[in-house]
Amino acid sequence: MAKKDHNNGITIAKAIGIILMVIGHSGCPQFLFKIIYLFHMPLFFFCSGIFYKEMTGSEAVIQFLKKRIKGLYVPFVKWSVFFLLLHNLLMLVGVYNPYYGYEGGSSFYTLSDVFQKLYLIMFTMHDYEELLGGFWFIRALFITSVLMAMFSILLKKVPRKKYELLCLLSLLLTVVIRRIAPEIEFWRDISMGTLGAFFYISGYLLMRYKSYWHNKYGAILCCFILFLSYLYFRDGISMGCGYNKVVTFSISALSGTLFTIYISSAIERRLQIVKRILYYIGNHTLDILALHFLSFRLVSFCIVLLYGLNVSHVAEHPVIKDVSMSHAYWWILYCTIGIVLPLLLNAAWKVIMNKIKRS
Repeated sequence: MAKKDHNNGITIAKAIGIILMVIGHSGCPQFLFKIIYLFHMPLFFFCSGIFYKEMTGSEAVIQFLKKRIKGLYVPFVKWSVFFLLLHNLLMLVGVYNPYYGYEGGSSFYTLSDVFQKLYLIMFTMHDYEELLGGFWFIRALFITSVLMAMFSILLKKVPRKKYELLCLLSLLLTVVIRRIAPEIEFWRDISMGTLGAFFYISGYLLMRYKSYWHNKYGAILCCFILFLSYLYFRDGISMGCGYNKVVTFSISALSGTLFTIYISSAIERRLQIVKRILYYIGNHTLDILALHFLSFRLVSFCIVLLYGLNVSHVAEHPVIKDVSMSHAYWWILYCTIGIVLPLLLNAAWKVIMNKIKRS
């Protein structure tokens, strides 16, 4: 996720996507939350699909999977193991506690707990730490990549409209799986992969027809569809939606994605300072994905001090939800720190590593 792309506009779109993700986790107003979740994660699948290269043989499939393992699975395991080893230390300093957390409180890990979680991380890409909650996306994109490789082999003899067929097949599989086995974890993961494949292939296909939608009229239409989707999904929506909402969610997600790409291109052409900032953010999305929840805890600590709350509230996930502070705009500080601090930590890490290499 942190590699530079050959298309600055797409990198800017990824930056917008990661900023929206952090805002969505920051306790922002409900209307903003609903808008963001209409499209922000499909945007990443779409952007990944833009750079897809057709696999014509088994060697190409193997190379594709090697790149996906190196670019997705290995970083997933590295970050997950790093936070796993930090767990007990984070318990000691109050980042975790027995009272608050994603699914209630947490506790100290025994050696047996560590090895069990390590096994699940490496072989199922599950049971990672709550501070890496956004890593479901990496698992889903990795599953999407494996499915793309399988589909390429199965459909290699299809002469025409192969990817259009694959796009419809991915959407159909998502609906069927979520209708038949919505509660089974394995199939939930597969359905996230198939839905991800739909957006991935859409990115590959729609960029071929960019001239038809990449203009102000296309942007207005996408914005209008997004507005209607906001009204239609009264309780909000996400990629984990039920089978009966998959198609309508896909329409809203594609509309929001295409609108974001149009805006990104406009920024690239006209706003040079903003372009540079977003380009930098877009090339460090993995760092933000991995560290923004931990960065949120720093803001929570400041809130605890300011309002005189019990220090255990620092462990609330993802942010402190005390109703007495609902009038405050703390979400703005949460998302600012959630973006800036990971970038600063990444820069500091690079400086340290460069000094170690030179010495």
